[in-house]
Amino acid sequence: MLNERLKNLRLAKGLTLQQVGDVFGISAASVASWEKGKNQPDSRKLSKIAEVLGSSVEFLLNGLGDLQTTRVENIESAVPFLPWSILLSYDNTLNVSNAAEWVSPLHTKPSKSSFATRYPGSNELSWTQGPIPAGAIIFIDPEKGLHADSIALVSLGKNQIELARVQLPSKPSGHYLKLIASGDSVHSQKDVKVIGNIVEWRITGKL
Repeated sequence: MLNERLKNLRLAKGLTLQQVGDVFGISAASVASWEKGKNQPDSRKLSKIAEVLGSSVEFLLNGLGDLQTTRVENIESAVPFLPWSILLSYDNTLNVSNAAEWVSPLHTKPSKSSFATRYPGSNELSWTQGPIPAGAIIFIDPEKGLHADSIALVSLGKNQIELARVQLPSKPSGHYLKLIASGDSVHSQKDVKVIGNIVEWRITGKL
């Protein structure tokens, strides 16, 4: 719904209610009323909101639209977008040289091996930095170490890629993780290959 997309996009941008309100010279309470579904912005405001939030009017209204991408010339801030189907072929390396889409994180500085994909789950995913909505773009950084409550992308073998919540470190090394889809417990060095950690998410339209 419009109000939910407004709130999710604002949070993904790291903006406060008042910062959005300042764009229109209105109060934070007025913006909050949009996000609660009590009122709706008019067409002119909606167009400006889409611009501020890096989205489109079509996506705000209907949840549809094009993924905002950038090309290789902005490689310092952009990372390759890899569809989940491509990740299924992971075999200890990821070939991003032929990536057709590139997308920029909003709040984190990507490493040279960072990439993005779309969260495939149908339910909201709980995360320490805020819930990740179904269909959101998630940014994965293979150079970030595991820590308790982080969410990692892991490979279970041929054509098996899953997200897992990091539990406790084990001795002498490694971590225990809980697969989000099945709830099974695995070990980072015995059962799975850790590809990288989620470091950020954002909402855009469909590819």
